[in-house]
Formats: sequence, C-alpha cells, structure tokens
Amino acid sequence: AGKYPEQLKLMRDLWQSEEARNNVFPLDSRRPTDRVDRSMLGKPRKHYDYWGKDVSVPASATAPFMAGRNYTLEADLVLDKAGASGAVVAWGSRFGGWSLYLDDGRPAFIWAKSTDPNEMAAVRSDIALPQGATKLRLRFTTAGSGKGAEVVLSANGRELARGPSPSNYLSPAGGGETFDIGRDIGVTVTDYKTPHGKIEGSIPHVTVDFD
Repeated sequence: AGKYPEQLKLMRDLWQSEEARNNVFPLDSRRPTDRVDRSMLGKPRKHYDYWGKDVSVPASATAPFMAGRNYTLEADLVLDKAGASGAVVAWGSRFGGWSLYLDDGRPAFIWAKSTDPNEMAAVRSDIALPQGATKLRLRFTTAGSGKGAEVVLSANGRELARGPSPSNYLSPAGGGETFDIGRDIGVTVTDYKTPHGKIEGSIPHVTVDFD
C-alpha cells in the first residue's frame, strides 16, 4: 500500500464496483451466528414479557441476550412462605451463566463467566423477603466494553444489595442451555436449596427492559 499507492487505488475502486454490482452493501460486521439469530427473530427487541413460572427457552436464539448490555429485570413474586428458596430467573450454567434466586428468602445474584473463581461474582441481600406478593428488581449496569458491571438488587422500591461483577460479558455454555423462570434446568448455575432451583411460590410476571 505504501509502495504502490496507484495500485491500491485501483484495487479499492475495483472492490467498490464489484461490491455494488453484487449487492454486498451495506456491509454487516456481526458474527455469522448473530446474523442468523437476527434474521430468525427480526428486529432486535428491547422489551420482553414472560408469564408464569416453569418457562424455559433456548439461551442462544430466542432468549434475550443478558450480557454486555444494561438492563432492568423485574419479577412479580408470590412466595409460599417466609424464607422461600429457588431460582427466579437463571440463564446458562455454572460454566457460563447467571442466576437471580432466593436463598431462604434472601435475594441473591451469582455471575459465572466460567468456573474460575476470578471470573465469578455474588451479590447477596441480608434481608429476607416475606411471604406473599413482592416485586423483585435486578439492575445490571456495565462499565464499558471488556470491563466489569454493577449489580443492584431491590424489592418493592427498596435497595437490598449491590456489588461488582469482574466482567460484564459471558456466553451461555453448552448448546442445550436455557433461559429459565422459576427453575434452573440442565446444568445449574449454582447450588439451590430446592431441586433444580424450583421456586417455592409463583412468578406471575417477569419483564426485561434493555436501555
């Protein structure tokens, strides 16, 4: 390019003309899997609604991609008892995934980019949720590409806990992993007090909103 600038211009002009002739424009720099997913799903969405528990959708294509993005997740809970346990929402597995769950009533969030302790994080509340209806909220805010994130847990408008994550990006490990509500099927993200994280209560509604 430096030695033969005239030849470089000829090659650029040829590339431009061939690109236009073959309808290559506009160029799409996304990964092939991203292009396939987007062509299947249509225009990217910023809002998702899920109704009821025992919901599982494939983590790769049809579920919202819950990493590297700022989002707010809200879950309407109706707990069977004080000190209820189980998964509220889980995405992926312990080899790549995260879970928002209850541990004896206390909301907790665990992030696992891998099984390396340096790539894991946990944010836990010391306050347990009561029996009955509660609105649980997870706020995930990234610190920029390749950096960490801040996680904030709150319930009924009251902040319960906040903490950092060492990274803001992960990929759900395993071709069969899922985005689960009210349970954590397949390889679980963490260990739960109930089998496969089955929630002790109901989850009438979950919303996910991306910034």
